[in-house]
Amino acid sequence: MFIHYQKPIASLEPYIDHLWEKSVTELEDIPYEIETIFPEDQLNITFSLGLPYFRAQKDPAVFEEINSNVVEALHTIPSYYKHQIGNHIFGIKFKIGGLYPFVNTSFKSIVNTYLAFTDLINFDSSVIEQIYQASKFENRCEIFQNHFADLLIPKRKDKFERLGRLLNSNEDFAQLNDSEYKTVMRLFIDVTGISPKEYIQIKRINQSLAQISQKKDIKSHELADMLGFYDSAHFTNEFKKYTGKTPKSFKNEISSTESNQIVQEFRQYISPEHLLFYTSKVHRKK
Repeated sequence: MFIHYQKPIASLEPYIDHLWEKSVTELEDIPYEIETIFPEDQLNITFSLGLPYFRAQKDPAVFEEINSNVVEALHTIPSYYKHQIGNHIFGIKFKIGGLYPFVNTSFKSIVNTYLAFTDLINFDSSVIEQIYQASKFENRCEIFQNHFADLLIPKRKDKFERLGRLLNSNEDFAQLNDSEYKTVMRLFIDVTGISPKEYIQIKRINQSLAQISQKKDIKSHELADMLGFYDSAHFTNEFKKYTGKTPKSFKNEISSTESNQIVQEFRQYISPEHLLFYTSKVHRKK
């Protein structure tokens, strides 16, 4: 498996977390039958450059073929993927709300969905063709970013920056009065598609996944205390709601997983549960 990562150009740093690409060249590059991605606070744009890959939600037995370029919106339920030899995927991972300033759409309407890239983003077909025809990852990054930067919508940029200031203020949403919370909720849903409460829970669950991956014998009541849940039962219910698994079943699944150098190297890029499975023979950071 070849995995590449690159940070965005300076003008897109507020919006894009990183650009990435991976290709599957041998059967041993697929260490799992079904790849499970738990909810994150980021969305992806992906271009399928090789053979199709397969995606499912809710029911990991019902997969759809992905053989084009799509926007994978925020999801509050697990997503499932199947890969095959010949997969080659170029992707752009956005920060929370990062796509909002570039498109005129309601993000609330697309949570837990994916849709065609051209249904949401105004790229000329010739630009998309350039991305597909480019011979190197770096070239694809350059083509995408040069054209994407021109789509910035000033009014939506202002609203995105309001959300950023709110998140950076470390505001305790639970302490807001009703009027303040309603204002924050409208801003959150408009920019991200999810409520502040959902955002907080997704962050907490991802933090719990990171803790479990580092300390597999950690107890549910310890995680509940650490992350601000009422008790271990509340934590277990929320964990299952967002992952489809109990903390115990998740621990059992990763009990034989060993950390490796690649996991440590890409920790800054990939969500905690994703890190547990990634391997590569050739990899590069930019």
